[in-house]
Amino acid sequence: MPAALLGAVALLLTACSSSAGPGTVTVTASGHEVVSTPPGDSSTSNEPHKPTKPVHIKTLNADGVQYGVGMPVIAFFSRKIKSAKALQDATKVTVDGQEQSGAWYFEYSSYYKDYPIEGHWRPQHYWKAHSKVHVDIPAKGLSAGGDLAYNDSLTLDFYIGAKNVGVVNNITHHLVVTSDGRQKFDVPVSLGATSTPTRHGIKVIMEKLPTVCMHDVNNTYYECGIKEDQRLTYDGEYLHSAPWNVGNIQSGVNSSNGCTNLLPDDATALYHFLEVGDVVVYPNANGKAMQIGDGYGDWNVPWGTWLTGGLVSTTS
Repeated sequence: MPAALLGAVALLLTACSSSAGPGTVTVTASGHEVVSTPPGDSSTSNEPHKPTKPVHIKTLNADGVQYGVGMPVIAFFSRKIKSAKALQDATKVTVDGQEQSGAWYFEYSSYYKDYPIEGHWRPQHYWKAHSKVHVDIPAKGLSAGGDLAYNDSLTLDFYIGAKNVGVVNNITHHLVVTSDGRQKFDVPVSLGATSTPTRHGIKVIMEKLPTVCMHDVNNTYYECGIKEDQRLTYDGEYLHSAPWNVGNIQSGVNSSNGCTNLLPDDATALYHFLEVGDVVVYPNANGKAMQIGDGYGDWNVPWGTWLTGGLVSTTS
């Protein structure tokens, strides 16, 4: 943040890089694992080679938690799997008891030590609002390609809240939030300055923190006490309160280091209204395009591309 949060001199140095990098973001209780009854080894006596190297799976999502409509199912794998076809075919998801189609997509990960890749499972479109989701991953014994096989099965039950979607317009310099189609907020914002732009695309709230410490991209300052923080990217884009930047927020001047600066009262109201998994869209922000690895950027991947599985094929 600006060196002392005291004056207009530092307004162009608004901080948006958190000191907590990838691997410290906490959406809910981490390492959630619920082992269901193993379905048994899927191999047959005709198989010439039985997998011998175990692959452990754990999920980031937790049981009983309510998420927004944009929250993917996120799983971490203890080895780089060679094929995700068996996992894709075995995974079953229901929404309010009705089967939900969807698919896995994989990428390299540094979130957990010794878990080199992560997979995200999502439907083609946002989850149904006000619903209950059940995920069944009966993976134990299934092939992960080559000499790899999964050594656990998991289930997961969580809830989806209202369809809360925010749209941040870089022309009007306003954030408009709708809930189940009805407008709830229309507040002014300041986005990234020309030298430190804000990514454009679809973002998802990853975590909510009452206060964080931040530094600029060049590590020229380090400030704590930044309030009402809702993380949108691993490298530190947030919705957050910016009492030092009131003039630029009210005037529609972009002066942050990539974050979405909010007036203090607006930041407090949004912090208590929005939840992890809610969607925030930046259709015309002045930065580069949001990618899946930048955060929960899943919804920026075209569905046809998603169905390929990304890093690991889900079809072969």
